[in-house]
Amino acid sequence: MRLCIGTAKGIVILEPDHGGTPRMVLADPSSIWCMAQDCANPNILYAGSIHNAQAGSARGKASLARSGDGGRTWNDVTPRMAHDDEVWAIAASPSSPDEVFVGTSHARLFKSEDGGRNFRECTAFLKLPGREHWSFPPPPHIPHVRSISFTPHDPDTLYIGVEEGGVFRSRDRGDSFEPLNQGIYADIHCIAVDTENPSRLYATTGRGFYISANSGASWQYIRGLSRSYTVPLMVCAGADGPIYTAASAGPPPLWSMGALGADALMFRSSDRGHSFRPIASRDGTTHPTRGMVMKFLRAPADGGSLFAALSDGTIARIDEREETVITIAEKLPPAFDMVALP
Repeated sequence: MRLCIGTAKGIVILEPDHGGTPRMVLADPSSIWCMAQDCANPNILYAGSIHNAQAGSARGKASLARSGDGGRTWNDVTPRMAHDDEVWAIAASPSSPDEVFVGTSHARLFKSEDGGRNFRECTAFLKLPGREHWSFPPPPHIPHVRSISFTPHDPDTLYIGVEEGGVFRSRDRGDSFEPLNQGIYADIHCIAVDTENPSRLYATTGRGFYISANSGASWQYIRGLSRSYTVPLMVCAGADGPIYTAASAGPPPLWSMGALGADALMFRSSDRGHSFRPIASRDGTTHPTRGMVMKFLRAPADGGSLFAALSDGTIARIDEREETVITIAEKLPPAFDMVALP
């Protein structure tokens, strides 16, 4: 197994079982924020780019690229109508090969059914009530689609998270949308659907972790995390499957300015998100990390391991059985997303 890691300086291919030395480094695409993988062909990858000086990333000529050979070569497939936008979220359909959704700045959503060759905009997303009030704290205050998530129970249903605008659901693969914002902080980072119960949703936000038990009709804030700015989210399969998140002491501007960096911790829940506890390092102690975990990824061939990509260029492995964290690579460029290659 190999990890294809999207970083602020391009692609890094890493073999986790053969030390932390990268097998391949590519500078085209020049900067990657988000990635997705086709459901039928794991060598078909998509990578999106943003300009984020705080995170150390700078968008190149293209904002969306596609690889058909596992990340070795890439082609620009940026939608013509979004050539000036940044790509903040990508999701490949889990059931339809070549179907991919792309979320951009200005909170726009695009869909391709032919592997990125052609895109159409989901225009219903432009007509949602209250859209004119969506914003984003740093100037120029442009909101963006931050999360696109499919439900494992219904291939036609997907959830969209807007930073900052809230949560929205489509029951018809992007033809129409409805808001789901009762009781949730609108700074959405990631949304996930429970693997066993389609009515149970999870969300990470700039103010903490939320759960909905009624398909998003209302949300409950989960207390107990010792950090407030939550980003990644992984819901493991099975009625007893754990849930993982990570949280920093503050938003991204503080990650590079503060003496402790992000001052972040990884958390694990064994009760479907009702409570969380920090994950310890190999020595049994809990150490805050300078980098923030941006992505969790389950090892396909090993159900007992997760990988974590951090904003300081660290790649970590989490052993679920021992509930410990070890570093497998470090001093890479800031890492934001990754997929597993055969």
